[in-house]
Amino acid sequence: MAKKRAIPFKIELKGQKRFLRLLGSPGKGVNLRAGLVNLTPKEAVGEHITDQKEEAIFIIRGTAKVYYGRKVSFIARAKSFIYIPPDTRHDIENIGKSRLEYIYITSPIE
Repeated sequence: MAKKRAIPFKIELKGQKRFLRLLGSPGKGVNLRAGLVNLTPKEAVGEHITDQKEEAIFIIRGTAKVYYGRKVSFIARAKSFIYIPPDTRHDIENIGKSRLEYIYITSPIE
């Protein structure tokens, strides 16, 4: 089986799209997946599960409520780093009065 190949690249983070894929398109990354997410006040990304992936989240701006497991949550503000382990159901909601912006990165576990 041929090894996946990728080349270095740069993406300018301009505009306020709800979702911008950073890694995961053909030729952009091998195992990592990443994206930029923008949520308006009271908007949530939607509950989902990490399956066999680890997820790292960095809050760039705004205030988030991070839900995980069964009704467990915590607050994360700008410059917060969040780790979501494999097989973890979670959701991120904008609980602030302005835009919530964060970058997520996922990687499959071996």
